[in-house]
Amino acid sequence: MSRPPPPMLSVPEKKTAAAELFRDRRFFSATAFSDIRDARAAVAVPNPQAQPPASRRALILRYHRLLFSARDDPCAFDETLSFTWHDAFRPHLKHAAASLRFEKAALVFNVGAAASRIAAAHSRATEDGVRAACGEFQRAAGAFRAVGEMMEEEAATTVDMSSQASAMLERLMLAQAQECCFERALAGGKSPAVCSKVARQAALYYEEAYAALAAPPLQNHFERSWVSQVQLKAALFNAEACYRHAIDLHEKTEIGEEIARLQVGINAIVDTKRTARGAPGPLYDYASRLEQDMNKSLETAKEENYRVYLFRIPTATSLAPLPAASLVRSASLSEILEAKTENGTQSP
Repeated sequence: MSRPPPPMLSVPEKKTAAAELFRDRRFFSATAFSDIRDARAAVAVPNPQAQPPASRRALILRYHRLLFSARDDPCAFDETLSFTWHDAFRPHLKHAAASLRFEKAALVFNVGAAASRIAAAHSRATEDGVRAACGEFQRAAGAFRAVGEMMEEEAATTVDMSSQASAMLERLMLAQAQECCFERALAGGKSPAVCSKVARQAALYYEEAYAALAAPPLQNHFERSWVSQVQLKAALFNAEACYRHAIDLHEKTEIGEEIARLQVGINAIVDTKRTARGAPGPLYDYASRLEQDMNKSLETAKEENYRVYLFRIPTATSLAPLPAASLVRSASLSEILEAKTENGTQSP
């Protein structure tokens, strides 16, 4: 690829307090009690982000399997005995519930968080790396979707496990998985028309995530850098879609529309760079390089049109929406819970 791949977002794990539940053996069988208590203690460390994400996922999955085999849902306990989990994005906020469903949902959230960390850590400079990252982002998407479904019957929770947050995180992870597909399409020499469709779908996923971040209850809940990165990614992939579509139009000598598409893409980058403050520096660098490439193509197209073709330039509002093609999906819960724990996990 002519430009280095831009950075990806990963989700921090939820932290948990010691469970009052494990002071009383009567909730679990005697044979399972010690294993479950020890497995939860391994999950409930003060700084989970300090541990390798693959190791964290292995610990979480082990505890989830033990918990699932010990008690069936629904499972209500004495209200004085409960599980406490902190908001992943606002750790000073927490929620306690005497519900095994809530405990399992928090674990699945952390499985998704670990998958996102594994994905973001992969080097996407190689085919194997970008394929592995794509698979992990799809697992993360499935995990966050499952959290939303599991929490439908819970009366209250922290914002990070709300239906709105679950849906937003699923779309964000799908956006990043689709972005990996775009990188693979470019590296694999796919046609400009195909690359444009893949980029456009990435933009749609990012737009959906950004719309959720900009509305209650998620508004002001996430760091500004997160919101800005999602906002800028949406603009960048709309621009990439325009750029690749313009290359295809140039090959077909449809210079008038080529000029219009390039201008739309450039405007998307310029306008968003003014408002998306706090995104990582490499992402702004990527945006600037893309803008430069598009401006060069625009200058060439304008000169050719002036000297040779004299095509009418359509207005931006008259342009039809660009086609999109999704190449990703949210993994099923069974795929997530059976995920391999070593690095190099293959895509689903």
